[in-house]
Amino acid sequence: MPRSAREMPSPPAVTRTKPKNPKGNEKALILKLPAVKRLTLSYWDLWFSVVAERLFDGDFAALRRELRRLRDAAILDREKYTAKLSHLSDLRRRLERAGLGAADLVKAAMPLTAGEVRRARSKVLEGSDRESEWSEAMIDTPKKRGYARALHGLWPQFPVSPGPYFDEIMSHFKSRGFYGENQSFSVARRFDRYTEKANKLLQKRRPAEAQAMLRAVMSAIVEVLEFADDSFGSIGMSFHEAFLGYMRLSAADTQTDDAVFFADLLNFLVWEDYGLTFEDKLGYFRKLNKEQASWCINYLRWQIDELRGEDLDYQAENALTLLGQIVAEKARFDLYEALASEMGTRHWDRTLRMADAAERRGKRDVALRVLEKALAHPGLHHDTIQTHYEQLKRGKWEPKLRGESRNSHRLRTHRGAKK
Repeated sequence: MPRSAREMPSPPAVTRTKPKNPKGNEKALILKLPAVKRLTLSYWDLWFSVVAERLFDGDFAALRRELRRLRDAAILDREKYTAKLSHLSDLRRRLERAGLGAADLVKAAMPLTAGEVRRARSKVLEGSDRESEWSEAMIDTPKKRGYARALHGLWPQFPVSPGPYFDEIMSHFKSRGFYGENQSFSVARRFDRYTEKANKLLQKRRPAEAQAMLRAVMSAIVEVLEFADDSFGSIGMSFHEAFLGYMRLSAADTQTDDAVFFADLLNFLVWEDYGLTFEDKLGYFRKLNKEQASWCINYLRWQIDELRGEDLDYQAENALTLLGQIVAEKARFDLYEALASEMGTRHWDRTLRMADAAERRGKRDVALRVLEKALAHPGLHHDTIQTHYEQLKRGKWEPKLRGESRNSHRLRTHRGAKK
């Protein structure tokens, strides 16, 4: 823990001349310290420290909770608070390496501090500056880095990199323009041509090249959807064809290292945000062997912790949902109860899917415990899960899970299920 300002003498500081209206990314002071020799701090650093010291008793963790609350309550400015959370995380790391806390920085910044209290509160908790005035950490957020890594971060480790194919595909599109719904059919046909080329490569027994091309198509479609209207769903159908082809490949087919193949796939599934993969990935993990499934489970467990630590709650929930799918498809009943407690009732489908997998295998007692563990943690879908829990206790089970065919929605009552 950093020492308090009362315990620590003010470190030598070189302060810049204070601008009349300082920008957040301008230098505020330079500290000379034995631990790091030189620590350059911006006005954003000063403002965050002032707010933490004056409003949260010097507790950066409490300031983080407040910024998360503001982000979650925001309708239009969520990215603003995402950027500020990123800066706060970066500032805490830099100060911890120097053995300093908010109080130390505020004291060292005198007399700058006295005139910045009101501005600090506005800038950190209310204001929305131009991006040109943001710090590097506010621009290069964990969200931006995670998204880029999910789209093509592991490609250099593929037997054949999808990179050149991706560049070729994207050369057909103008990222500065916008493709309307009537243009979406021609956009989709461009992607389909590459999927057809990949299928021909498979026929020629060149699976590594086919994998690279299909993977490039997947990321290219996600990027193009940022500036295209797919109201007719034609681009989504193109993704469907490429993705199904990709999911039919295995790491062994393409001589890709398991860790690379599955890390890349899981990252993509967690971060893809258009709902393109939901139904097509259902049932995929059943075909994995025990070692591959355990690797995926451990990787997602690590990812969830990392994502939560970076305030990427939405992606952490996606990873938790995906983890539930793998656990259900591989019948890892030993993980059910702890996972159901972690999921709670924030969402309904993933919890019911786990219970359904147990019920289908004649393990009604396991299914009931899953629902009980989830219901112990109230959330948005508590009533829905409670209803299905009461039905299951009566011996009936009709979950109507997303992605199932209409025929599979029929009432399922397993006679002889274990009680």
